[in-house]
Amino acid sequence: MATILVLLSSFLPFLNNLIKNFIDTESIKFNNISGARNLDLDSAIFFLAMPVSYLFIAIGGRYGAHRYSFYAVYVSCYFQLMFIVRFIFLDKNEIYIITQIALLAIFLLIGILSIIIGRYYSNLEAKNEYLNKTLDRYSSILRGKN
Repeated sequence: MATILVLLSSFLPFLNNLIKNFIDTESIKFNNISGARNLDLDSAIFFLAMPVSYLFIAIGGRYGAHRYSFYAVYVSCYFQLMFIVRFIFLDKNEIYIITQIALLAIFLLIGILSIIIGRYYSNLEAKNEYLNKTLDRYSSILRGKN
């Protein structure tokens, strides 16, 4: 169940694109409020999905989600940032291409570093387990001689 929550959190920010295919997501107009009078349903779904996604990730992490769900959320975060950068730099093509290349490089670097760190800690755990078993065998031999 925790893995399903984490995987669902990776798809929630794209829910606005799915809903747009079925429902017309025009702006909702508010007359009696201060501030912004138009609410674009598409943007509202996108920005409200992000905190819900983080909540699902936290719940999934708390209850031991499957380790491969990390990769789904990782790729989802890359696409979320890519869409936000596209939204910010929509008119400026040179800046957009530079930011996309930089974003891809940063995510690749983070991914490679997380794989290296994961391998290091799994290797460290294997060595630690081996040493504990060796010490247990050695102490049982010493106890047997007494």
